[in-house]
Amino acid sequence: MDSIADERSQFAIRLRVVAVTVGVVFALFVGRLWVLQLTRWTTYTESATANRTEIVWEEAPRGIICDRSGVVLAENRPVWTVHIVPADFPDDQEAVSEIVGQLASILGKETPVSTVDLRKQISEICQGKGPEARPLKGAGENVSLEMVQAIEARQYEMPGVVIKQINQRYYPQGKRAAHLMGYVRPINVNLADYERVKDFCYPQYQPAVNGLLNIEKLAHQTIYTLSSFFGQEGVEASYELLERGGGMVPVLPGRRGYHLYEVNASGQPVREIDSRPSDPGATVYLAIDSELQRVAEQALERAIAGSQRTAAAVMMDVQTGEILALASKPSLDANIWTGAIPPEKWERIHSDPRRPMRNTAIAGEYPPGSIFKIISATAALQTTGLQENTTFTCDGAITVGRHHQRFECWKHSGHGAVDFYKGMAQSCDVYFYQTVLTAGLSSDSIARYARLFGLGSSTGIDIPGEEEGFVPDREWKATVERDSWLTGDTVNMVIGQGWLTATPLQMAVATAAVANGGKVLQPRVVRKIQWPKWMGGNAEVLKPVVMRELDVAPETLAHVRQGMRLAVTRPHGTAQAVGGLGVAVAGKTGSAQHRRDRPTHAWFVCFAPYPQPKYAVAVFVWEGGYGGTTAAPIARRILAAAFGLDSGPVPARLPSASD
Repeated sequence: MDSIADERSQFAIRLRVVAVTVGVVFALFVGRLWVLQLTRWTTYTESATANRTEIVWEEAPRGIICDRSGVVLAENRPVWTVHIVPADFPDDQEAVSEIVGQLASILGKETPVSTVDLRKQISEICQGKGPEARPLKGAGENVSLEMVQAIEARQYEMPGVVIKQINQRYYPQGKRAAHLMGYVRPINVNLADYERVKDFCYPQYQPAVNGLLNIEKLAHQTIYTLSSFFGQEGVEASYELLERGGGMVPVLPGRRGYHLYEVNASGQPVREIDSRPSDPGATVYLAIDSELQRVAEQALERAIAGSQRTAAAVMMDVQTGEILALASKPSLDANIWTGAIPPEKWERIHSDPRRPMRNTAIAGEYPPGSIFKIISATAALQTTGLQENTTFTCDGAITVGRHHQRFECWKHSGHGAVDFYKGMAQSCDVYFYQTVLTAGLSSDSIARYARLFGLGSSTGIDIPGEEEGFVPDREWKATVERDSWLTGDTVNMVIGQGWLTATPLQMAVATAAVANGGKVLQPRVVRKIQWPKWMGGNAEVLKPVVMRELDVAPETLAHVRQGMRLAVTRPHGTAQAVGGLGVAVAGKTGSAQHRRDRPTHAWFVCFAPYPQPKYAVAVFVWEGGYGGTTAAPIARRILAAAFGLDSGPVPARLPSASD
């Protein structure tokens, strides 16, 4: 009996242990459910929702770009593109082979299409099943109406293959202002661009879908996906994004639309939960006048026709800094970038010694030659005892230093007695040599004023690709050349030769500063941004920016302006090519030596009207010879168009006026 009682007692103990264990496990289970159901309900609900929803993005139309009068320079045009919808594309390999074969046959009517490459691309597209249509690159881009009809006629035989109309960037002016405009390319061409901007969001967050779920993808919508287009070079690049209020705001990119779908386990859409149409980007109005741009480009093309030369021209408002024309030749049709470029064409572009992709107006660095005299004259009048009536004798050359280094004037027979105005009008090199040797103009002063006028640094123009040029000085030569600065270096520099280099844009800015009384303006190609309705719909007019005001006496610049005017009006003036135009022009010619065995570069800078300056112009022609005969007539045509005048014939010039 005792053994039976003991067994019952032990059984009761084991039963209680089991009961307690089960109770503890049950309590833990209930507690876990409490945590999951109540404290983490939102997190898991959102995760589950995200797992059964799919967002299909709709690319937005890019904002258009116009000139100052509204003439369209960049727009969007619809094109047909073949897309693949992974959720609708079959998994059966036999069916895949059949579709690939049919598609290759249709797309290969104009250009042979490899079925192997086509199948590989489709396979990559379909790796992630989903309802979002993805473009078929290469042969599937910008297809003809005949191909569209053929694909749609076989729609039931090729599930997952669809035709979509997309917006393609189009430049109706072709080559005109191509360097200025830039171009767009898919952002995935350069993944560094995508990495830099992938986390940028639209400035206005989107509300939660139907007011119920705060889906992160929509609440903080990023501007870019890997299928987005991104501005490259020119206005397309610089007005892709702007910093506003401490953040980056899209300008030309629009706001992408979306369709939010509930999808099944196969990734196929069951129903549409929410959607929003895409919105266009801002309209950007340039300061450029398309007619002046046309005249400038045609004049440059005539000047370099049949040669390997390059050329550039810049026209600037001397009161606002607005750029009315910025031309560079040779150039390329910006529309070539909208599709795939054949390898042989790409090789021709890159092997062209004229570098047609470079914007010579802002990136060409050349010795300025005698047009630099507008700066060295300012430095001489401001820092030495030189007066407008100070006279030096030009015998055609001088010798410098104990080695009797010879520096010649462009007029080898000499100019005789020369005062400041004659020195400017006839561009007498010996007169400017004497500002150094006799008047005491130092290299430090020349370098300082060159930098004050904007040489040796960026002008701040609102497009990328600008080069800074170079202003040499004693410290640079001692450090880099490991040599002492010589008097001969200063004599060379005072006439714009030696190591000194500048861009056509910099010389336009410097000329404008002379014309407007000493204000160095930031050049600007964009005049106004018309923001779209989804970003407020306001018009933002960009204001002039004065980079600095020259600490120069007003009479100093008045003397320089008068010297430039006399270069046009005096019988032996080097700038007579812009005379008799119907508007008073003041100009300065330049013929810059860069190699002794090659022709000189032709330069010309000017402003007009002389009494009340409005525009400044700078023209450069690589190895164009004399500035007065090659570059000045180009400026004449541009000025005539700006003032609504007939450019007429270039006035006959005297042989001596050839700088």
